[in-house]
Amino acid sequence: MGYDGRHQVGEELAKQLIQTARISVGKHHGPAYRRQVQEFCEDISTLRNRVRELDDDIRGTLKRHETGMLLTTIDGIGETTAARLVAELGDIAKFESGDALAAFVGVVPSVSHSGKRTPTSASTGRIGDARLRAKLWMPTLAAVKFNPWLRAFYDRLIARGKLPKVALTAAMRKLLHAIYSVAKNRRAFVPVLSATNRTTSQIPC
Repeated sequence: MGYDGRHQVGEELAKQLIQTARISVGKHHGPAYRRQVQEFCEDISTLRNRVRELDDDIRGTLKRHETGMLLTTIDGIGETTAARLVAELGDIAKFESGDALAAFVGVVPSVSHSGKRTPTSASTGRIGDARLRAKLWMPTLAAVKFNPWLRAFYDRLIARGKLPKVALTAAMRKLLHAIYSVAKNRRAFVPVLSATNRTTSQIPC
């Protein structure tokens, strides 16, 4: 008897395997297992409700936070990211500059070169807040995709031959400058794209 299209087992062994499988599977339909599954489902439902409640609390707290709401005017920075930035950085305006904020997060490209090899990837250095930096990758990817201001900046770097990850790291640094500017000036971020696709902002970075 074949069991995977290639290998064969004897008829007696095949019957034993089938019988064992029936017994094993059947055991999981007993009252004890049904009760266990029911309790697992109830636990999952409870956890989902708690997550929704926490999301509502975060959203409500953010709406009462002036800087936090202003950060959401930057395309790519949603409520969750804005709340995380406020929670982990506190008063963002306390940093001396956008460069200081970027340095704190650790957005410093690190590329290894050699005379015989052209690098095909890049990574950030090991300094700064690695956890916050990791949480900013997805918002940066979203901003590069949907934010014309940052997309133009990213495209220019790619056109100049920068590696995609190097360009994304630079985009994250640019995004942090915008975050700092919004927090420092307490004004919504309004990007302005010129006819030549060069980007400026109504808030100085």
